[in-house]
Amino acid sequence: MYKDSVVPVKAETFSGMAAKSPISQCIKTVLRRACVEKRLTVGLLPAIQYLSKNSNRALFCLTAEAPPGDSATHMQEVLLQAFCVENDIYVIKVDSETKLRKLLGCCGSSMDFSCVLVHYPYTDPFSDSQEFDFSTLSDTERDLIEHCEMNWGYSQTPVIKLPEK
Repeated sequence: MYKDSVVPVKAETFSGMAAKSPISQCIKTVLRRACVEKRLTVGLLPAIQYLSKNSNRALFCLTAEAPPGDSATHMQEVLLQAFCVENDIYVIKVDSETKLRKLLGCCGSSMDFSCVLVHYPYTDPFSDSQEFDFSTLSDTERDLIEHCEMNWGYSQTPVIKLPEK
């Protein structure tokens, strides 16, 4: 329904990015590291609840495409993405909720994986500084940030095709 009104993006900008680029592997690595470090919020409603209190603690917001015809979920996702952009949280659209579930090792789970927030790495709670220390980011997190920065100004976020395994 809403896919018919999608504005096409420049083909040369994203040509083959989803299929050939290591961005999907970066996402896989970042998700797995964040999972081990317990820096994830999984599910659309938990993500909205987390962001309402901690908007400055989220680094990435990964959203899977809503199923066609599910306009309520689509509206929630659009509002979440707008909130993320306004709060400088990188939004990454992925092709499949099922693949997100598999990447995080939750194949049998019936949890909602339509949205996954990746939080910043934990910092020293006793530090007086309110600034985030970017040196704590991994190389793959920096690569993913660079990818997001390159696509920040586009009205349509490219959809990244996640690896099957």
